Parts: sequence; C-alpha cells; structure tokens
Amino acid sequence: MFARDDAREGAQSAFEAAMRACFEFCRARVVVAPDDVVGVVAYNTSKSIGDASCAFERVCVVQRMDAPSASGALELSMFASEGGAEAFKARFGCLDLEDDGSTPATGVDLNQEDALTRGLWTASHMLESAPRRAGGKSVYLFTNESAPLRAGSRGDKLMSRAKEMAALGQRIEVLSLTTNGVFDSSVFYDAFTAEHCGARDGESALVVVEDGYELQREFLKKSRKRRRLKQTTLWLVPGAVGVSVGVYSLISEAKKSASILVDGKDLGEIRREQTYVCNDTGAQIDKPTKSFIEYDGKQLVFTNKELANLKSIKMERVKGKDAVGFHLMGFVDAETISRDLTLKKSHFIAAEETVSGSCATFQALLRVLVEQNKVAICAFARATRAAFRYVALIPQLAPRELRGDAASSEAVARLDPPEGFHVFYLPFRDDRRHPERMVAPRARPFPRADEEKIDAARRVVDAIRLTKWHPNQIPNPALQTHYRVLEMCALERNVMEPVHDDTEPNYEEWERVNVPALLTDYEQKCFAEARLFEELAGAGDDASGAPRLAGQKRKAIAAPSGKRVTMEASTIAPEYNYIIDKVKTDALSALTNDALKNYCAAHGLSLSGNKQQLVDRVAAHVRKVAADALE
Repeated sequence: MFARDDAREGAQSAFEAAMRACFEFCRARVVVAPDDVVGVVAYNTSKSIGDASCAFERVCVVQRMDAPSASGALELSMFASEGGAEAFKARFGCLDLEDDGSTPATGVDLNQEDALTRGLWTASHMLESAPRRAGGKSVYLFTNESAPLRAGSRGDKLMSRAKEMAALGQRIEVLSLTTNGVFDSSVFYDAFTAEHCGARDGESALVVVEDGYELQREFLKKSRKRRRLKQTTLWLVPGAVGVSVGVYSLISEAKKSASILVDGKDLGEIRREQTYVCNDTGAQIDKPTKSFIEYDGKQLVFTNKELANLKSIKMERVKGKDAVGFHLMGFVDAETISRDLTLKKSHFIAAEETVSGSCATFQALLRVLVEQNKVAICAFARATRAAFRYVALIPQLAPRELRGDAASSEAVARLDPPEGFHVFYLPFRDDRRHPERMVAPRARPFPRADEEKIDAARRVVDAIRLTKWHPNQIPNPALQTHYRVLEMCALERNVMEPVHDDTEPNYEEWERVNVPALLTDYEQKCFAEARLFEELAGAGDDASGAPRLAGQKRKAIAAPSGKRVTMEASTIAPEYNYIIDKVKTDALSALTNDALKNYCAAHGLSLSGNKQQLVDRVAAHVRKVAADALE
C-alpha cells in the first residue's frame, strides 16, 4: 500500500492516491453537502484506535462520523501530502511485511481477511450510530490487494458481513488500484461485489483504476447524488390509470454561496422582515387582499380569491389532486421535436414502484417509444393552482441496452442519464419569436459565403477538433476559485491553492498544428471585402489613426456627433388622457415605472431617474400643457 508504483503518474503510492481521493471528497462535501456525515477507517494497522463500543484489533478510526469540515479535510490533506505516509505510520502503525519486518513465523497473520472483516464491522457500527439525517449509507473500500484472504479461505466471513450490511441498507463500493498495472478481481472481489454489495442501477460496485486522478474522479462520481425534486403521476387515463414517477433535475447551474448580512457589533445574522401597509389608512395588514393587472392603460383589480380561481385547473372527469401530473395526449414522430422548440431547462422522470406494476408499465411504454422512434406529448400540471404546459417525453434507454457493454462503461463515466424520459417543455404559439425577420435585410439579399470561405472555415474546424471531450469533465473555474478562497479563509492560510482553468484553449497545441495561420487566412478571406469598403469610405481607422480590427463594432460613417435631440410634446396624446385624472387625484405613484416611461417616451421627455423623478417629470409636463383640464 505504501510502496511507490512507477506505473502511476509521479510514482504515487496506493496510500497517497487513496488519501488524496478522500481529501478531495471531504473538501467538496464542505461546500456542496454540509449536512452529510463522513468518517474514515483504516484496517490492517498495528494499533487499535476507536470508540469503546466498536474497538477492534488492527482497526483504527482515522476520523469519527461527523459533518464535513475544513479542519477534517485539512487533517486528511496532511496524510495525502509528501511525508504523509510516515505521519500515518507513526500515528496508527501498519502490518505490512516490508514495513514492520514481520514474517508468518512470528505468529503475526499478515492476511487482510480478519482485519478487513473487523474494518467493515467498524464502518457498519459508525453508520448505524450516525445522526438520522444521514439518508443513503455507503461504504467505499479502497484497496490494491486483489487477494485479501488467508490460505485456503473462500472469504465466507467477508461475504457474510457484506450480506448483513446490505440488509441494513448499507451499500459497499470497492475502489481498487492496480499494482504495477495489474489487479486480478476474479480472485475475490468479482464475486464479493456481484452478490452482496448492491450498487446503483446501471453501475458496478467494483472499479479498477490505475492512476490516482482516475480514482478521485470515480470516487466523486459514485458519491454524487441525484436528488428527486418531487414525486408525481404519469396519467395514461386521467384520474384512473397512472404510473408513479419521480422528477429529477439532471443539470442545474452551480452558483456561488450567498453572503449573509451580520450585525457590526455582535456578528449576529440580520434577518429581513416585510410588512404591508394600507395605502388609505396607513394601518399594517397581514397580506394584501387585492391585486391588479395593468391592461390597455387600465388597472384591473382582482381579489386574491378571484385570482386563485383563475389559476386553478379545471379538467373534465378529473378533480383536485388527480389533476396534478403528466396527462397523456398522444404520440408524434421524434423528428417533430426540434431544438428550436426549447423553452426552458428540461427535467427527467423515472419510474418509482410506489404502486405495484408502475415500473413494468413505465418500462413497456419506454421501450415501445424507442423502437418506433416516437415521443409522448403530455399536458403537465405542476400543482393544483398552476396552468397547464405542454411537454414532450423523450425516451432514454440505459446506455448498456442501447449501445452495448463497452459503450455502457464510457457513458457511466460521463454520468449519462439513467433510464427514463427527458421532459422537454414546449412553447405555445404565442411564445414563438422570429429573430430572422430582424436580422435579414429587406432591401438586398442576405450575404452568403462562397466556396473559398467555406473551405477556409473547414480547415479551421478540422485543425481544432476536440477528441474525448465532454462538458461533464470541465469544472467551472470561477466557482472553483470561489471555493478555494473560502477554503483559504476557513483554514487560515495565506496562499490560495492554484486553480487550473480547463476552459482556456490549448495554445501550444494550436501552434503545433498551425492554427494561428489558418485563422489569419480565414479572417482575410471573410473580412477583406468589408475592409476595402471601409477604406474607400474613410472609416477604416479609428480616432487615433490605428486600423480597426475585424470584428470590432463599426461606427456610422455619416452619423452626426452629439446626443440625439428630442422635441417635448406640447399636447397630451389621447390615449394618455387618463394620466390627467391621476394628476388630479395625486395618484401617479400607483402607476408602474413602465407606464411612466411609456408616457415620457411618447411626449419627448427624459426616461432617466428613479420612480419619484419620473412621477415629478410627468406631473410637471401635465400641469404645463394641460393646465385647463386640471382646473
């Protein structure tokens, strides 16, 4: 475990790779999952360190079960850094033939079977005594020993222990490292993980890797959770035949943690409170009883009960909670759903066996749609008081069934979605926009590229083609920098660990394949005509005399200098006569900023300033041009 392996990058030992993976896991959990509980156990040690209730020979509790913290991650980083193996041996000891000089003749049994069994006992006890907030219970076993059995043993003791842990809902995942490029899992771990470990669907409980970086990636991938947003129903017959499904968000933008306002003296958190005050009496009220919607310059007032009735779902033969969920409308060809119909971020649904037969019904529908290349169109209601939205359910088979076992492992490594339906939100006719009408000129045909320009672009594309690239492998550099700053402050360090930005182009590789020259040639072929026209018009240089680079915004050739001058209207447009009544009753403040700015734009007034300035500007204009109407 402590011996260096030349087959790994930097001749890293298996111990250093495992500790680095544990450190990266705990460091990530401090930010993304602070409510989790994490513990670390080492087996086959010469010392025995643990609680009185779970103290076993040759087992040490490196970290007790607790919420992930910066101090805990810092402790693991000491063992993962240079000299960490010696620090670990000094604190916990080890029973390794090369390290303590023991031989079987001394009576010390160097096989790991008993030590590993006791280590699993300790891990199981720590999981059961952990706070109840821990939901899924997982044990990740790091090893580089493919045969942890004594001579003549079949591993029955380990098999029995794993089976008992599985009965308690504790899943075991084996993360193994090769030794000199070799790890024979057929000796024991194939049977161990196949029968008793209970991995997630579509994944294997045994991972064999060679490099420490691969070990970190596999560990983080297996520990990642897909949290269910909600549970709802896929109705095949409204109110009668339904399939229970879970709704998931497979992709969600990771955002920086929000700051909290604190008091300057005691650093206590400052909480914000919102109160409502009646505009007529000035009395404090619990909640506004009425709301208005502006339409055609008028305020349409509704009570909260009336608005609730307008938003409530009314569907024939379905009432109450049965109206919530996905209601099947029919099926269309998959080619009907194109990428330009994307309305919002998609979700994912998978079957849940809360009702007997739900999974079988779901799987049958899924496979038939894949075979016939169809998608299901449904009316989706998020809640009883939410409006219907049309969605397309796009089927997704498990990678192993769709592309074979070889492609399955690659898809799982990329965190491809599991088996189920992608929920594709569809627009209504009113939601469609036509940007091509704004871009395409009407006076002359839209310019098109000729074959010479297309060939230049083709050479650039061929030269900068990415291989083995997937967005799941690219961390957000801004977010990683934010986490490193928080970590530096929490650990009271003076220097932040460097963050590698994987979004930057590989300029060294670009130089090797002559990309800069190809880009220059591409630019010359595409922008030569535009530059010639600008030079003839005298607009090729900027104010300093330097030539303008391609891609920079053009300046208007004959545009006059100075700001645009507008003429203030001397009368009020008929559609804004209601503003006179607002001025009479001193109720301009009830109008929205958009309504005030619309008035200003229609009458040549400035649009700048806050709401009070807009109110004063509108009132002054009305009093100036419509003084007679105010009397």
